Amino acid sequence: MQRHRGLRPGFFITLLAVMVIAAGCGRAPERAERDVAASPLYGIRFFAYQIQGQEEDNNIRKLADSRYDLLVIDQTRSLKGEEGYDSAADVARLKSSTGSSGRKKVVVCYLDVGEAEGYRRYWKDDWRVGSPEWIVAPDPDGWDENYPVKFWRPEWKRIMNEAVDRIIEDGFDGIYLDWLEVYSFEPVVEAAGSEGLNARDELVEFVRELARRARSKKPGFLLIAQNAAELGSNPEYVELFDAIAQEGVWYEGGSDPDTDEIPGDVTVNPELTRELLNDLKLWQKRGKPVFDVEYAQQPSNVRRAYTLGEKHGFKTYVTLRMLDALSQTPPPGY
Repeated sequence: MQRHRGLRPGFFITLLAVMVIAAGCGRAPERAERDVAASPLYGIRFFAYQIQGQEEDNNIRKLADSRYDLLVIDQTRSLKGEEGYDSAADVARLKSSTGSSGRKKVVVCYLDVGEAEGYRRYWKDDWRVGSPEWIVAPDPDGWDENYPVKFWRPEWKRIMNEAVDRIIEDGFDGIYLDWLEVYSFEPVVEAAGSEGLNARDELVEFVRELARRARSKKPGFLLIAQNAAELGSNPEYVELFDAIAQEGVWYEGGSDPDTDEIPGDVTVNPELTRELLNDLKLWQKRGKPVFDVEYAQQPSNVRRAYTLGEKHGFKTYVTLRMLDALSQTPPPGY
């Protein structure tokens, strides 16, 4: 079964704020204003995140009928056994529908760039940890069929390049890159070190290569980072992205990730919350929208998550960990 591998994305910015940010970053205010105004992420009010069960229960119709301005979905034809599925038709249907603003929806594709997934079309039946050699370890959080990789290896880059090519073929507006935390996973750090490499530096280069390839094929192609907010301290890395999405600033899911026994309402350690908020401010200071995914269903937690998200300038979406349906707790005003 397809599984989402998260570890535990914009705020509305005035043109005056853009000018201040641009001045602080050494860019001409006029250029910054044009960049933001031209971005399809400008003015996003509501966003939704669903990467399982899209082909079931009329879910594509439900997504199209929704008022969400930005949709993050998976590419069904990337799943093993679903290679013939018409993902392009789904994307076209969603992109022809409108969101809360009356504009056409922005549709981006989920892509796990840090782990090999045993349910994807590229996976071979005889693969396992250590074979091929660039598959490093089982998933550290217990997600079945997910394996951190030596992402700097040519074999993995080829797989990701081909995946991005198919995503562009299907008409997606961009990609939503998951498990960028791979650079800090100790077995991956050690593997890079044994080859005389720095995993953090290799991640920047890896994303740069993906961005260059994608945008050469489709100018304006969007890249949204999921998690690894601490890399906001690296301007070179941040500038590769159009936005960041962060899971679980205040509320997470818990228990076995594959049974979804506790789909939300697990309070994040306040110290970690403070760290995430400080890291996300670095992205905001560089003019990057922040999308926030919280996992909660208790009414008091849902209200608190939306209130705090708005306070910090995030666009927040409160849902449940399985990400297999639209949220039953949409944002205020939705």
